[in-house]
Amino acid sequence: MFALFAGASGGPATADDAESYAAYIGNPNFPIFADANNVIVDATPMTQESYPEVCVIAPDMSLVQCYAGHGFVEAALDDVKAHASQ
Repeated sequence: MFALFAGASGGPATADDAESYAAYIGNPNFPIFADANNVIVDATPMTQESYPEVCVIAPDMSLVQCYAGHGFVEAALDDVKAHASQ
């Protein structure tokens, strides 16, 4: 599962942001969520000082890794694959 905390405009992430991000990373076989109410944000180490911010959360709801800024997509996908192979 991917959770987006902010959209491209810097405001709270929306369903449209999640859909656009999924398309951007190749429509993966895991869900991309928008957390406009900061439910997941409050349970992570996110600072909301850098955008975009993304956390990878495993099916058991454990936090795999969080990312901030640009250029992390490949590293995030590698972390998803590594976690899935454990």
